[in-house]
This record gives sequence, structure tokens and C-alpha cells, in this order.
Amino acid sequence: MVRQFEYNMPKDELLAQCKAVLESLDYEIDIYAPESYTLITKSIQFRRILRRYNYVIYVQVTDKVDVYIAAERSIFNRGSESSLGGTGIIIQQPENALPVRLQNRIFSPIEYGLSRKNIKRIQMLQ
Repeated sequence: MVRQFEYNMPKDELLAQCKAVLESLDYEIDIYAPESYTLITKSIQFRRILRRYNYVIYVQVTDKVDVYIAAERSIFNRGSESSLGGTGIIIQQPENALPVRLQNRIFSPIEYGLSRKNIKRIQMLQ
């Protein structure tokens, strides 16, 4: 789950603007590495009716800006009768593709904030 953006400013200034956009959207920055032009947010919990997702936003600046979502899904382990009240009731499963509706719910505000800073999305041809 990635979106790519193009830019026309120095990389360090761009990374600072990406950080400002994410902070304005109430994301907490966990790792901010201006020497490698990378930033990572703290884990965010997103609840859907029966499913719970945890995700982080990862931004990497190279010749373009890559904004990634890394997610995992919490699953209730139904075969856990032997460990009543113990460990193993909930399993964390890596999620390589969130539902499109959730992706849009995460990416849309980020994309809008970046476009206001004159950082435009690169449209991928399918």
C-alpha cells in the first residue's frame, strides 16, 4: 500500500513539510531521520466492526516521495480453549492489503495535506 508524490524543493525541506502534514493530522512521529530522509509514525489502532487494525505510516524521500502503510490485523484465535484467559487468544497477522475503503480513509487526508504544500501525487497507470 503505497502512494507516490513528486516534488520540486530540497529534500530536507520536503521531509520537514511531510512531518508537519502528518502532525497536523494528529499522527505522532516515532522516527524522524533527516540524514536518510525517512520518517515513521507511531502505531495507530483502527477499529472496524469486528476487526482491529494497527498501522504505521512510513515516508521515504528519494527522487520521489513514497508514502507507505504497514498494517497488521488482530484476529481472535478460536482454538484457544486450552489457554482460558491466558496468552494466544488474539493473534497479530501482517496485512499486506487493507480494504480499499480503509486505504482511502488513511491516504486521502495525507494526500490533501501534501497537495496544499505543492507536493502532487503521481498517478499510476494500470
